[in-house]
Amino acid sequence: MREVTERTLVFIEDDTALLNEMTAYFAEKHNAVHAASTLADARRLLAALRGVDAVVLDIVLPDGSGFDILREEEHLPPVIILSDLGAEESIYTGLQTGAADYIVKPCSMRLLETRIALRLLPKKQAGITLCGITMDSNARTARYMGSTLSLTASEFNVLYFLMAHAGQYFTAQQIYEQVWGAPSMQTTTIKRHLSTLRQKLKSVAPEKTLIITAFGKGYSFPAEGTL
Repeated sequence: MREVTERTLVFIEDDTALLNEMTAYFAEKHNAVHAASTLADARRLLAALRGVDAVVLDIVLPDGSGFDILREEEHLPPVIILSDLGAEESIYTGLQTGAADYIVKPCSMRLLETRIALRLLPKKQAGITLCGITMDSNARTARYMGSTLSLTASEFNVLYFLMAHAGQYFTAQQIYEQVWGAPSMQTTTIKRHLSTLRQKLKSVAPEKTLIITAFGKGYSFPAEGTL
């Protein structure tokens, strides 16, 4: 089992017993753990912290929905939803809104740790620079020639994946399955992300085509030296 150690983790959960279990478990593994039990506290915590590696997020909170965190925050680290809501529609909404993973309660701490570990890259592998774009998956930042790219969580995930596999082609379904680790439920979702992502890249680099579409092959980010 891959362990999660020496990371900064945020747990947003209104079940006090579960929240205490998670923070104690991961603190023992030399992680810096932060906790919130309401939507308001979660917003304040995320606004104050820097360098967060992952967020474990409940959906049903006393003062609102955890989905609001995903919708409001543009530069979130990987978010793993841990929820009682196991219906397909809830899972679909979570992944579509930008969650990196979705786990239905109850869940052992070992399983949770494994799923968090799957969403974290070693720090030395977290950065990619290609065609003028620099991305950092730990800081969740993207820049083009030094200027910040304003990307949603889902757009960030898709662009990072394509850049990490530059020169390779993927269909919309393959991108969804690779990025979210789940079967694609609706390819129109990923196509919409790709469309808005292409527009944002074109606005900062009008002379370049940074997301290539090839009929019958899918989508690709150009390999270095091909532009």
